[in-house]
Amino acid sequence: MSDLQAIEAQAFAHVTAAIATPFRPGDLGVDFELLVRHAHWLLANGCDGLVLFGTTGEAASLSLAERTAILRRLLRSGIEPRRLLVGTSACAVADVTELTRCCAELGCAGALIMPPFFYKGVSVGGALSFYAEVFAACGEALPPVYLYHIPQTSGVAVAPELVGRLLERFGAKIRGYKDSSGQWANTAEIRARYPQLETFVGSEALLLSNLQAGGAGCISASVNVQPAATRKLYDNWRSAQAAALQEALSAVREALESAGPILTSTKAVVAAVHREPAWAIPRAPLEALAPDQRAALESQLRKLRLAGL
Repeated sequence: MSDLQAIEAQAFAHVTAAIATPFRPGDLGVDFELLVRHAHWLLANGCDGLVLFGTTGEAASLSLAERTAILRRLLRSGIEPRRLLVGTSACAVADVTELTRCCAELGCAGALIMPPFFYKGVSVGGALSFYAEVFAACGEALPPVYLYHIPQTSGVAVAPELVGRLLERFGAKIRGYKDSSGQWANTAEIRARYPQLETFVGSEALLLSNLQAGGAGCISASVNVQPAATRKLYDNWRSAQAAALQEALSAVREALESAGPILTSTKAVVAAVHREPAWAIPRAPLEALAPDQRAALESQLRKLRLAGL
């Protein structure tokens, strides 16, 4: 079996939405009903996995209790644990450990973990010791671990050297890698050096390149609004239409990025697709797109024939 065939057989998912978190107007509490409906809609329209509590999910604005409550509510709604990759990143080892153990106990596909994102200039050795402490604290309750590289937000890279040292020390405990840097050269190096990892790009704009390099798929904010189109590319990436399908996906992604921060622009479009205005609300310090920004974005996406608008 080739590396590509092995990844296709074992990967937790291929088309994955980094699911956004809806908040109620007024008190800004988590709107569990909107979240459950959106999660099931994504899984029914092309996604085979969801990532909870990533950057798009506003994890840094959610308490540990809220994250645990969201996870349990989604599982009670009938979503299979194997469809969920849980972001367990936090600044304190104890918090990461608590969330990671919960993820394992509930049978989820794995934990997506970035290094602590407050201290800057962290060395490879420092990041390695952080992961080692979490793994030791979890013990037998450690689920498969997916490394999360988003240095433009976290300020701490999960660069190829750190990945290599983690694999040397922890082997099969490290299952995959999400590259949200937007730098294809980094993803390509990870693929070339560590082909055993399930490698995900953080934008569907790089999905075709990742698949051609043997990667598993994408974990993306904008899959929240184009799951079916992303699935179509995944299902047809070896075909003659792959380039055109990729171009269409990339155009939607570019429109979302140009409208404002990808998190808030994605939430605005989710609100429009579901006809649920509350979806557009982020927690402070983030701000929702202004009405004129939302209108311009929706107009542009209609021209791109985004489904649901």
